[in-house]
Amino acid sequence: MLIADFIIDLIGALIEAMIPTPKSKLEKNINELKEEEWFADLDKDVRYNYIIWHNNKVKRFLKKPENVKILKSSEWEREKFIQLVIKEHKRFVGIH
Repeated sequence: MLIADFIIDLIGALIEAMIPTPKSKLEKNINELKEEEWFADLDKDVRYNYIIWHNNKVKRFLKKPENVKILKSSEWEREKFIQLVIKEHKRFVGIH
């Protein structure tokens, strides 16, 4: 499963490198979420800030405006997102 995740991330990075997509959607959505205290706290943490801006799974999720609405309205979805960021950070630094 770890190899599959790596391959998916690699393919995503290659596609993004070949077909540049504007970060404006991502930046706009992150700026909107920064108005939420829970997200601002997550973003201030250097470990998680890096994941938010550079992890393909997290970026794909945050680029969709409907996901931002869900995060703002559902505490349960918020917790799932926070756990995703933490999980991706652990995977990034090699802690399982």
